[in-house]
Amino acid sequence: MKGDDVVRCLLDLTGENHSEETLYRQMQFPPAPTDRPYVFLNMVSTLDGKITLGEVGDTAMGLGSSMDKELMKRLQDNAQAVIIGASTLRAGHITYPSSLWRAVVTASGNVPADCRFFAEAPGKAVVFTTERMSEEQRNALQDVAHVVVCGADRVNLSLALAFLRRQLGIERLLCEGGGELNFEMFAAGLIDEWFLTLAPKVKGGRHIPTTVEGMGLPRERVVQMQLLSVYEHEGELYLRYRRQG
Repeated sequence: MKGDDVVRCLLDLTGENHSEETLYRQMQFPPAPTDRPYVFLNMVSTLDGKITLGEVGDTAMGLGSSMDKELMKRLQDNAQAVIIGASTLRAGHITYPSSLWRAVVTASGNVPADCRFFAEAPGKAVVFTTERMSEEQRNALQDVAHVVVCGADRVNLSLALAFLRRQLGIERLLCEGGGELNFEMFAAGLIDEWFLTLAPKVKGGRHIPTTVEGMGLPRERVVQMQLLSVYEHEGELYLRYRRQG
C-alpha cells in the first residue's frame, strides 16, 4: 500500500516496529497471575471519548474504520476468552470466533438467552450474575451457558475472573466494555493493558456513554498507565497502554 493508506509506527517501546500485516498479531503478553487471567481491554472512541455515534444503547457501528475492525479481530485471536457487560450484549451486533470462550456480566440476569452470543459457541459461554437473578431467567440461561453466581447484589469480578482462570484455564482475557464494566474492572485492579483506538471524530453529548463510566475513582486511586506504542492510519490512532505498578 502507498501513501496515507500505510499504517505508520509513531512510537513503539516494545522494541518492535510493526507493519500493517503484523500489528497486533501473535502478541507476547506477560504471564497470567495464578488467581486470574491476564486482562487486556480493547475499545474504540471518538476524540472526546464517546463509544457510539448514536444514542444511549446504540452500538459502535461506524465509529472505527475497517482497519480498526481488523485489529479488533486480531486482538480477539490473542485471547482465550472475552468478557462484556450486559448492556453491550443487549446492544446487539456482537459476534466472536466459535473457538473463543465468552462471558457476560449481569447483576440482574436480564440478558436474552436466544441471542447469537450464546448460540454461536455451544458450551463455551458463561453468565456471571448475582443472587438477584430470577429462577425463571436462571433456568433459561442454564440451557445455553454456565451460570455462575458471584455475589448477592453486585458481581464480584475478582471471583468471576478466578473462575475463568482456575476452572476453565483461561490465561488471556479480552475485555470489550462497555463503560460501566470497564470502570468496575479498573476499580478492582483487573485491567493489565488497554488497547484504545482514537477515531478522528467528535460526538459530544452529556449522556452519551464513554470508554469508562461508573462512579469514578478518588484522586489517590487514579490508575496510572504507561504508553507502549502508537500507530496511525488515515488519522486514526492505535494506542497501547500497560498499567503501572
